[in-house]
Amino acid sequence: MQRKLTIRIVIMICLFMLTNNSLIVYSAPSHTILQKYYQQQKNLQYPYLTNAPNNKAQNKINQALKKHIIQSNKEYEELKKLEESIKNDPHCKESNPTCDYEYLTTYKVLYDDNNQLSIIFYDYRFTGGAHGSTLVTTYNFDVKSGEQYTLNDFIKHEKKYDEVTNFIKEYAKKHPEIFYSDIEDWKDFTVSSTTNFYLAKDGIYLIFQQYEVGPYVSGTPTVFIPKSVYQ
Repeated sequence: MQRKLTIRIVIMICLFMLTNNSLIVYSAPSHTILQKYYQQQKNLQYPYLTNAPNNKAQNKINQALKKHIIQSNKEYEELKKLEESIKNDPHCKESNPTCDYEYLTTYKVLYDDNNQLSIIFYDYRFTGGAHGSTLVTTYNFDVKSGEQYTLNDFIKHEKKYDEVTNFIKEYAKKHPEIFYSDIEDWKDFTVSSTTNFYLAKDGIYLIFQQYEVGPYVSGTPTVFIPKSVYQ
């Protein structure tokens, strides 16, 4: 009897969460991350932190994540207006698929350990042509305080930035199947405080935009930087 009651309660909770536009996608010992859809739009996904021990910190994290999806929605609305404006073009009237624009925001939890949390957003748009494009944005948080880490919190000196830059260039030489092989493509490359990154147990990963360090087929390449390189 008790077991049946427990099962019913679990089912009711799941149904409640689904009807409230939320779905548990990640659970850690100290908190849970729900998947939400902005204004019930399935193409605009974003994470929502709950059950964290510090409500103030939790709210700060959620505000930062909500800010991103609000901006994504603005981009989506602008894309819909642009799509509507070309519907009367002759080639669009012929049901040309290149006139069917698309915008999609998804995310992934990349790291969640020792009160440190890394989340990446993927903002994909298609506006015709051979393929769409994806923009990546990473967010790194101290779960206890809600503060957002910057790369300067880990690479604290300009000299270390230079060492990380050189490390990536050397890594790229060893992996020409992923990265540009022409030295001219790397002439102006530098790692800066605005480079996207996410946390790892023994270092950090740097992640680059499409075409930034490699061809389209390479997507958004990542390079692991051991602590020994930047500390």
